[in-house]
Amino acid sequence: MNYENKTFRVRELQETDANSLFNKYSGSNNSAKYISTLPHASAETTLSKIKRWRKLYLESNPKVCVYGVASSKDDSVFGLLVLVFNEKYAEIHFGISDEFSNRGISTELCLSGLQYLKSLGVNEVRTNPFVDHIASLRVLEKSGFSNHGTLEQYAPFPTLGDGLFNCADMRMSL
Repeated sequence: MNYENKTFRVRELQETDANSLFNKYSGSNNSAKYISTLPHASAETTLSKIKRWRKLYLESNPKVCVYGVASSKDDSVFGLLVLVFNEKYAEIHFGISDEFSNRGISTELCLSGLQYLKSLGVNEVRTNPFVDHIASLRVLEKSGFSNHGTLEQYAPFPTLGDGLFNCADMRMSL
């Protein structure tokens, strides 16, 4: 997937992105608040993940694609777009650094991911954010998702505590 506007671009990750991704996003406690993994402990951890994600680019039908969200100004990576392919639907997950929040970037990022999924012939997209993550729910609703209820004790959010947390069952047809 390649997408670009005057503010950001979505592109394949490079090993050289490890430091900017770690410093701006993957190493941040605040950025990891509503994701299902802990923040990375070091740029080396981020580099290890990038190496693993890059291998997926070589697969003909990957089940997961992880792309970097980079500043158009200096190409530093400040977020991720993750697409997961299931038999009947695809999932979309995204996150950006707090430094870039409240600028409409997440909504445009979501819409560009949806456009890409549609171009691949995907008919249904789902995602399951933490039920109280209001900003994420607002972005999804602006992007055309509707809430199909609450998934009880559905996913871990380690920065919020132990156990599983409730998630919104957000879906849309393309």
